Amino acid sequence: MKRIRRYVGFLLAVLMGLALAAGTPAGTAITNQATATYIDSAGQPRTTTSNLVTTIVQQVYSFTITPDGNNENNPGQVRSGLPGSQVLFNYRVRNNGNGTDTISLATVQGTSDNFDLQNVRIYLDANCNGNVDAGEGQVTQVTLPADGEACLVVTAVIPSGATSGQHGNLNLVGTSQGNASVVDNNNWAQARATAQAALTAFKAATPSGSVAPGTPITYTISGANTGGSGAYGYPVTVDGTSRTGILIEDVIPNGLQVAAMPTGSAGAGTVRFVYNTGSGWSTLTSSNLPLTGNGTVRIGMLIEGSGPFFPQGAQYTFSFNAQVPSGAPAGTSYSNFAVVRFDANGDGDADDTGETVTTNTTTNTVGAAYAVQVGPYGYPLGNGTGTYTVGAYTITRNADQQMVSAVYSGTTVVFRHTLRNTGNTADSFTLSPSGQPSGWACQLVADDLATPISGPVGPVAAGGDLNFALRCQVPAGYTGGPVNIVLTATSQANPSARDNTTDTVTTVADGYRFDLFGGVDGYPPYTQVRTPNGTLLTSDDTTTTNRSIYQSGTTHPERDPGQSVTYRLRVQNLNPNGLADNYTLNLIPQTGYAQRVASVLFYADPDDDGIPNGAPISNTGLVAHNAIFNLVAVVTLRNDAPPGPAGFTFEAKSGTSSAEASDYAYAEVLVNLVAQVTLDPDRSGTVTSPGTLVYTHTLTNSSNAPAYCDISGNGGAHGWTYQYSTNGNNWYGALADVYVAPNGGTATIYVRLQVPAGEPVGRSDVNTVTANCDLTTGTPDNTYEATDTATETTTIVGGELRLQKTVDRTTAYPGDVLTYTITAENIGTGNLTEVKISDPLPNHTTFVSVSATATGFTGFAGATVLYSTDGTTWSSTPPTSLPAGGVVYVGVDTNGDGNITSADVMPPAAKVTITLTVRVQ
Repeated sequence: MKRIRRYVGFLLAVLMGLALAAGTPAGTAITNQATATYIDSAGQPRTTTSNLVTTIVQQVYSFTITPDGNNENNPGQVRSGLPGSQVLFNYRVRNNGNGTDTISLATVQGTSDNFDLQNVRIYLDANCNGNVDAGEGQVTQVTLPADGEACLVVTAVIPSGATSGQHGNLNLVGTSQGNASVVDNNNWAQARATAQAALTAFKAATPSGSVAPGTPITYTISGANTGGSGAYGYPVTVDGTSRTGILIEDVIPNGLQVAAMPTGSAGAGTVRFVYNTGSGWSTLTSSNLPLTGNGTVRIGMLIEGSGPFFPQGAQYTFSFNAQVPSGAPAGTSYSNFAVVRFDANGDGDADDTGETVTTNTTTNTVGAAYAVQVGPYGYPLGNGTGTYTVGAYTITRNADQQMVSAVYSGTTVVFRHTLRNTGNTADSFTLSPSGQPSGWACQLVADDLATPISGPVGPVAAGGDLNFALRCQVPAGYTGGPVNIVLTATSQANPSARDNTTDTVTTVADGYRFDLFGGVDGYPPYTQVRTPNGTLLTSDDTTTTNRSIYQSGTTHPERDPGQSVTYRLRVQNLNPNGLADNYTLNLIPQTGYAQRVASVLFYADPDDDGIPNGAPISNTGLVAHNAIFNLVAVVTLRNDAPPGPAGFTFEAKSGTSSAEASDYAYAEVLVNLVAQVTLDPDRSGTVTSPGTLVYTHTLTNSSNAPAYCDISGNGGAHGWTYQYSTNGNNWYGALADVYVAPNGGTATIYVRLQVPAGEPVGRSDVNTVTANCDLTTGTPDNTYEATDTATETTTIVGGELRLQKTVDRTTAYPGDVLTYTITAENIGTGNLTEVKISDPLPNHTTFVSVSATATGFTGFAGATVLYSTDGTTWSSTPPTSLPAGGVVYVGVDTNGDGNITSADVMPPAAKVTITLTVRVQ
């Protein structure tokens, strides 16, 4: 099965990344929720959602140990050595399950052989080079994640009393600790005693394990003569001439390219690099490169010599680089081993037992490169242009941002998006919006703009696109802007792989009263520090309150809480000694400062434009004689500043004068009374006749003074009764002097509607609730400085759609089929129309089938169940496939036009039952 791995540089580890060898990872929650849209008996469009159902994926236990050796007579590997010497067997363990498992390891001696091997040990081969390196310890078990692998070396000693030609057999047995019935025991190996030459051969790949597209793999084959005599060469034809030598050969893995000359050395003999493309061996030079692996192309090193030229203890090494293609998809595997051939007994061939040695197998897998881009609809790469329209609003795409110039409070704005999987493997993604103001109800929905997205989306194939939308309900009382909502797509496999795109609402206008636009408070008109007669302040001003800063002829600039005043100041060096000086900048609080001023910061203003430059400062730095240092002081009011004056004095203090000479300038800011209350939200609801309905509203006082509010309403045109309360227990026809604390204080207003019997279906009433508020710091005088309203629209209904969902499995294994049952039923007393039931394909599943039945459609003999995959085009034939992220729709056609429209009726007690089957990946 295809491996899916995360590439994290050159992974020099044994446990090779996560994948889905046996499907969806254990513990994954598969969630699903259905949605239905319809028109109720009062003619109003409605949406309802089912309960959420969840299935948890269970663990599958499976592993393999290779190479296989089916029995003692057919060992998977054979090693030769002197009696009393050590031999090494190489194995690879792979977890093919869908969760982490621990595999116990043990060895078993053969019974159909000449001797038992001694000092048998199992080592974890961390770099998979086939040898036991310093620091690599013994193991009796390995713990592997799903699709994880580990290389092992089993070492054993041939008994010193063994004679040449005798052999001993050994089997490596693995047992799953998660499921003891899962065993791999066909891994027999053989060690042969010999007094002749015996060559070892080890293979290393750097990096080992995971490799990135476009990077090289360095293969190194090494070994030594560990036998009892010198090794002979055997005849090898090169360039049409027979040569005698020891040949190390390697089939270049399919798709890899060798572009540079190999390197190598030998403890005896002469080294020649060779290659073979299927027409025999030839001497390799740089002019023959590159060589591209196709399953037959071989590269090698011939160690030439005559007689038993390669003595005991002589070593050899051979290395070459092979480039991984830059476009290699995740999961591409490159397995490689080398073969060493020599003549052990001088009979002129390499055909005897032990004269052909196969190295361990190295395996490199192209790691998964996880990446995602999300952008405006149709432009996932963030290069959006043009416009599109959803509902009442036109959305403009500008690069990686989508904008709508103006929307009205109380309406819905929809931004459509396209996500692209720019990684090299399938992936699922989490979508998350941020930055929406408090009270905004923003929901991620499918591309049909209705079906909610719950949990991750996908899997999306590498290079594949997925369309979806962000639907935001703007609160009725919200105005202002701009609003910037950042939508983030995050890879589930690698959370560091993410991308953002921005949705912007430039302004939100009051959709219920009037259109209000406010300017940003800019810098005030030019002001300077002056004496009462208008001359610039100098160092003879020695008191803290006798000099004022004038602004446009007014001593007291007026500002709202939270706003700022910018004063343009100058410090001029008039030292008689002509020396430079440094002046410390301070502020001395005066009356009203503490409760009204949040901060005062000084900034340099070198270009004298009244705009702060750089970071805040606390001194001027050196000012030359007669030079003027221009600066600004930004005074920011507290957000909760009450009405009234705030006074403060600016001070410039000499840094060198022994008298600590200071100069002062006094200023005052008058905090305005800000009268602002909001009564939110506007509400709408349905009620039966007779019936009772309770609405709640939040009265917020954003003013900087306490509010005393009178609450009343104007509904009841049909004899309906409205009552008001602040606690939900005591009810009155109206409320008087409801106290709300300043600066964001709130009070809950309850409105209870009682509808008498006999009201017709479809009748509605609008109650406008009004809050008239007296803003005061003293005693209320019933003078209303602030007013706001909230509307309540109530409609008599006679129908209601109930949507329920079940799943037949709360746990499942990869490959299991899940059956979802969705039941939609009209439990009201009036007809519903244009009923469309939708269900998204759950994440980590593949579509199998869908079917539906309809009952209770009395009077509609020809009622036919229709299906759709886009909510627009309908067919009586169920779909046979559904893409990742797809949605299936079901409706009942009662007028025979082959479509689902407002002409299609779902009468009281009618029921639609949908069966959706999917297979767990």
